[in-house]
Amino acid sequence: MEEWHMGRRGSISEEQVFEAADALVAQGKEVTPTALLSSLGSGSFTTIYKHLSAWESSRASAVTDRAAVIPDAVLSAFGAAWRAASAEAGKEVLAVREQAAEEAATAKAQFQEALETIERLEAESEADATRLESLSAKVTDLEKALHQSENEKAALKATSEQLQHQVKSQESEMARAHKETESERKRYQDELAEVRKEKDAAIKEAAELRGKATTLEAQNKDLLGRLSERDDKPKSR
Repeated sequence: MEEWHMGRRGSISEEQVFEAADALVAQGKEVTPTALLSSLGSGSFTTIYKHLSAWESSRASAVTDRAAVIPDAVLSAFGAAWRAASAEAGKEVLAVREQAAEEAATAKAQFQEALETIERLEAESEADATRLESLSAKVTDLEKALHQSENEKAALKATSEQLQHQVKSQESEMARAHKETESERKRYQDELAEVRKEKDAAIKEAAELRGKATTLEAQNKDLLGRLSERDDKPKSR
């Protein structure tokens, strides 16, 4: 007998079930959901039960005073199939939840790392700004000193040249620091864009996984509800 599980989808038609049921009758065999599933080779108990009920109704006029009793073997097989389906569905939902949780944790860790990188670069940028302000203040002080020494030009000529050289060195240092800052900022922006891209992809994938998990849970609840209704509802033969 072919094993039934949650992965199977009922794609069989009512006509196929009717033909299989008629063939079983012609062979002198009992028409049961299990026998139909074995004969058809595919489908689901839910679909087979639905079409089997229609088939039995279509033959009601030819059947007189026959009690609709489901054999114990069928009830046993149905109960085993139901338990197997419930267990399989639980495993699939749990696996999807665990994978979604792991990917969400990874995305969160990547985002946290990006925030730490931002804080570090901002601190470095602030340090560079402070350094530039300090260098600018030094230049201002040197220019002020130079102006104040106009009356001592001859004596301070060498000092003036030296101060000008220092100013140029400081300007070069400022330019270099600015260039490094811009380069670091560009690298940070590229890294941040990549992290955001990965984060968005992880969030999207996690949302899709959560959607799949929700769908599986809904399908499982619907299947259990139908099977419960089918257990509570007498079957006519």
